[in-house]
Amino acid sequence: MSTSADDVTVPVTRATRPGPGRGRLDDALRRAAHCDVRELATAAGLAIAVVVAWVLVLPLVPYQIAGGDTTTYLAMAENPSGIHWVPLAYRVLEPWLAHALGGSAHYVTAFNFLTWGSLAAAGVALYLICRRLGGAHGAGLVGMVGVMSLPMWLFLVYVPYLVDGPALALMAWSMLALINGWFAVLPLLLLLTGLARETVIGFALPVYMWLRARWVDPGAFWRTAMFIAPAFVVTWAIRQPAVYGGASSTLGLMKYGLTQYVGTEVVPRVPFFLTYGIAGSLGMWWVLGLYGRRHGGRLWWMLVPVFAQWLFGSDYGRYALYAFPVVVACGAIALWQHPRRVLLLVLVGLQSLAVFADLAIAGAMHLYVLAPSTWIALGLAAVAAVVLWWPVRTPAPAPAPLQRTVSA
Repeated sequence: MSTSADDVTVPVTRATRPGPGRGRLDDALRRAAHCDVRELATAAGLAIAVVVAWVLVLPLVPYQIAGGDTTTYLAMAENPSGIHWVPLAYRVLEPWLAHALGGSAHYVTAFNFLTWGSLAAAGVALYLICRRLGGAHGAGLVGMVGVMSLPMWLFLVYVPYLVDGPALALMAWSMLALINGWFAVLPLLLLLTGLARETVIGFALPVYMWLRARWVDPGAFWRTAMFIAPAFVVTWAIRQPAVYGGASSTLGLMKYGLTQYVGTEVVPRVPFFLTYGIAGSLGMWWVLGLYGRRHGGRLWWMLVPVFAQWLFGSDYGRYALYAFPVVVACGAIALWQHPRRVLLLVLVGLQSLAVFADLAIAGAMHLYVLAPSTWIALGLAAVAAVVLWWPVRTPAPAPAPLQRTVSA
């Protein structure tokens, strides 16, 4: 376990309490992941089923007309050694894998399945984080299905040519390895996360904050450095022989994002971008997560690098989606433990169907717009806040039965 186990209470439940006859595998899995084989298999099967269902239900945007960043990512998958525009060219993991699996002829199909498989893996990681934070099996499943049915999440099913799928999955599995104490695999996961998206640099902070025993902890500092150093070294090394389009300086890119995207797009339209970033990403899960914030402990430091992205770009909805491992996990636990759980489950179900409003009213799913699902999420968040914080009436105790007195 991590050194911050005092921040997170893991109740002893049927899933975490060793029991006779369950087998060595069950016992080992309970110790490592706080669930048993049946529960993990159920979560994995459900994650795959949810992805398959949405792939079948949602229309697939043809790659020829997807446009935007997808053009660069698909060009990287077709020809990894070509000259591509930064910072997109730094996100090499999925394009390289798509080329390795599909070659020049089938890289688009490989890209699709890599994205869809990554989204399922991200859902399983969320389930396991929820269990680590003390959530029941049902809470983990609700959180997993809920986040995998959000419109912003489903945009990656609708347009599977972005690199966010593997980045979301690897970031979630890195956080899971951290809080479960899987330190042998943590450096590898962070390295792969760096190849998927360069924002891995920011996750040094939540790693340190989880490991520290006090605010200034040299031991935790050096452990954090050892965990994240391979990601820094490898991502730096693979960039050296390549030729990129545009300025490749990290500081230069940060300055460009701050002045061009934030300065010219966000500042004139702050209400739009705040609404798009909060309601358009995790919707009512922000309210549920706030209500259940005590379950996250030090894991909430993860939101610092997530929101730091807002300083260097304007796609706030997709950026905020990376907060799902802590926000949705805490929200799912709070929902499951609340006396009005059934009503809250109904609200989560309604939000999970909000994507159909985008398809029916707007005719398509889009980024950088306040879609119908965004307004639905705002309304559901308001209702959820009332349901969560409205005082729960406890029945008055029954009067004590009258005692017959017998005179002497």
